[in-house]
Amino acid sequence: MGMNATRILIVEDDILIGLDVEHALVAAGYDVCGIATSETEALALADQFHPEMAIVDISLSPGDGRVVAKELRRRYATAVLFATGQCNEVEGMADSGAVACLPKPYSADEVPAALRAVVRLARGDHPKHLPDHMFALAAA
Repeated sequence: MGMNATRILIVEDDILIGLDVEHALVAAGYDVCGIATSETEALALADQFHPEMAIVDISLSPGDGRVVAKELRRRYATAVLFATGQCNEVEGMADSGAVACLPKPYSADEVPAALRAVVRLARGDHPKHLPDHMFALAAA
């Protein structure tokens, strides 16, 4: 793990998807601080690690990824990428403070590029090219 590795929290109730994403991120040089499958677990890990970025599924068991996103942003200014089957429910997303949405099904290999785009979006830059299907959410 490099000193400049970005700390990322994965919030995904399907552990196989979570592990795939973790593998892709570690291979890309990111520091994954954990995979949370529920809202409570996500916030507990966040309290421990203060992640700079998070990849969050909206439907958690139990819990709601929108709540997680809002809390992460409020507490730690975490940049959140939703990776979910509910990308069409944008209403609840923009006010969660999330930066962008990567709809399921997605390939774990797309996630590092999606996060690079999130970093630029969070800074207010507009990347010329977002990974397939990914879209930015209106800035809160």
